[in-house]
Amino acid sequence: MTLETGEAGPGTVKTELRENAVGLPGMLMQGIATIAPSFAILASFVFIVSFAGMVTPWAYLFGGALLALQALNAAQLAKVFPSAGGWYTWIARAFHPRAGFFAGVLFSVWLPPVGALTLSFLAKTVLEPSIKAEYGVTIPWWIWVIAGLALVIFFAYQGIVLSERGLIITGTVEIVIMVALAFSGLASPGPGGFSFAPLNPGNFGLATNLFLGVVFSIFAFSGWESTGPLAEESKNPKRNVPIGLVGSVIILMIYFVFVTWGYLVGIGVDKVGSIPTAAAFPVATLAQRVWSGAWVFLLFALLNSAIAVSIACFNGGTRTWYGMGRSGVLPGALGKVNPRHKTPVNAIHLEVAMQVVAFVCVLIWGAENVFFTWANAITIGLVLMYILANIGVVKYYLTEARSQFNPLLHVIVPLIASAAGVVVVWKSYFSPFTRSGPVYWGLLVFVAVLVITILALIYLRVSGQEDWMRKAQLVFEESSSGH
Repeated sequence: MTLETGEAGPGTVKTELRENAVGLPGMLMQGIATIAPSFAILASFVFIVSFAGMVTPWAYLFGGALLALQALNAAQLAKVFPSAGGWYTWIARAFHPRAGFFAGVLFSVWLPPVGALTLSFLAKTVLEPSIKAEYGVTIPWWIWVIAGLALVIFFAYQGIVLSERGLIITGTVEIVIMVALAFSGLASPGPGGFSFAPLNPGNFGLATNLFLGVVFSIFAFSGWESTGPLAEESKNPKRNVPIGLVGSVIILMIYFVFVTWGYLVGIGVDKVGSIPTAAAFPVATLAQRVWSGAWVFLLFALLNSAIAVSIACFNGGTRTWYGMGRSGVLPGALGKVNPRHKTPVNAIHLEVAMQVVAFVCVLIWGAENVFFTWANAITIGLVLMYILANIGVVKYYLTEARSQFNPLLHVIVPLIASAAGVVVVWKSYFSPFTRSGPVYWGLLVFVAVLVITILALIYLRVSGQEDWMRKAQLVFEESSSGH
């Protein structure tokens, strides 16, 4: 690792990863695939309809707008601190290394188990029962998980170029299928006929709790953050990473608004109230009605989405570990790169091991329980990470980058986004507070992760192992070859 003095910070690092490998389309698809357009509908649509009802598209619109502000904040750091460490490096450099350490720990809990958890949830709740009902054939859910992970792991070891090409193809396919289903719903509406009612703000009063619909839509967007760790493999990272962050949120916001409108009309605007209690996934029921036997394309889109998000999370998680291993806060072996494929090979080994751990948890506690507990834990963690990054934006632009200071971008927007995050956490986890279910267990998991993180920082300080704090702030020095 070569350290040099640079304008971006106390030092910069020459990457061993494959530079200039990912263009803007790949960066956008990294964020889009991690959000998982079709899987996010499976995981959130019915739940959000239970709160937002007829105006569910507005819940996604408002949630996307809030996260677009947060993405804009993150872009203020991404454009000056490109690094495979992503949020770990941004927060360490702009705010404090210990705060950055929290982001690294969160990414270690969030991205690595995604493959096993999403594939297990999808296979257990949708693929196995749907195929059995449609064709009378039982394909055990765990076969889907093992086969899907094998493909994802193959992409990971082959390198970022193949992975991102795979993401562009799989991400495009799932969006096309889900949008086509929305168009079909609009063309062949259910009870109530074609209607603009879901897009009419005058119907806000029909929602039982639109605010909570907005709050829980935020989970549907989680994933845009994973663009950051690909900085060292991106073409023109100071431009493309910020665009990837903000662009993926805006693209998916438009997508969610359109497809949920189409699904509500296709299911029937007169039947919106029955969606939360439907025995089968209502979007699948819609697909069966308008596409007949071709409804299996929906299953293909969902499986495709789970594989795409797994590939994207392998990329984001392993690059974050690579950045942390390179700085010394994690074992240095994680900073090792395969000279042929230019991949962080040991970080990928660890990622594969995490799939085994996550799968064992699914076998013990069940796919749905583990998935939603983990989802709630990472959601509250992400909000805290956002706030730390927002503090970093304000601090950096009021001090070191004072000449670039913009009151709107560097004070007002971070404050609004942080305030929204606090309200989201309060409404989601503490008001009202329950002692059961995934929300409660997710909160306990987050608290446990936070306590472990604090204890780890105390240990590092007491044992005098804090040289990593300086290295945590090192950012990627762009080579002259492609910039």
